[in-house]
Amino acid sequence: MVIHEFGIKSPRTFLFFPGSCEPWTEFSYAAEQLAKYFHVILVTPDGHTPSEHTDFISVEKTSDDTAEWLKAHGITALDALYGMSFGGAMALHFLTGKHMPVKKAVIDAGTAPYTWPRWICRLICVRDYLVMKAGISGIAGMKLAFPPAHFARNKENPDPEYREIQQFLKTFSNRTIWNIFWSANNYHVPNRMPETDTEIHFWVGTEEWGSRYRDLKWFQSYLPDMKVVTIPGMMHGELVMMHPEEFARLAFAVFKADS
Repeated sequence: MVIHEFGIKSPRTFLFFPGSCEPWTEFSYAAEQLAKYFHVILVTPDGHTPSEHTDFISVEKTSDDTAEWLKAHGITALDALYGMSFGGAMALHFLTGKHMPVKKAVIDAGTAPYTWPRWICRLICVRDYLVMKAGISGIAGMKLAFPPAHFARNKENPDPEYREIQQFLKTFSNRTIWNIFWSANNYHVPNRMPETDTEIHFWVGTEEWGSRYRDLKWFQSYLPDMKVVTIPGMMHGELVMMHPEEFARLAFAVFKADS
């Protein structure tokens, strides 16, 4: 795990759990915008820094390791907590662990744990693993899942960007790929959300609504006081990665100090 910090002089802390299978630099644009308002602590999970030669283990381990890092660096409370996709799972696990007070949290299209029998969950993970391995072998599948119209910075010539991501994904070990899909969908939380004073929001893009419907419904049942915010025209992860200024404005509107 690697921690990248932005806006260190700010008195307000923003813990940022990114999505999986992307270089940390894809989230640095948003972190730089957030640094206008916050001390941003951007977590890069194990398995996502090629030079480290580590394997991703689990949502739970990343969440707990982050809490230990924060306390070791004298941070005992958070103004803001954000997690996208499997980072949303980490954010939820962080909250259920009661590691420290958190004023407000945003779970951006977070993955919810499956409630099906274990053998069904394993079959789904095998499918996801094989799809990921096939996707890494060429960029056509990547472009289908993440259309250039939404995700390419150079829409006229997107292929170099997709090849760069492809090369990054080829650094992932088989263990990392398996653990990402298994843990993102099968992480552990208590049967009921512990009592909390944290104000929690769930963001979901209108272009990902169908694929995130099950996740949203689970989060609504687990967090009945959670506020749902719909982001017009956005696919999964598009706001935070491709529209950092808009993301930061929306985040600041949620996380700004009450005073």
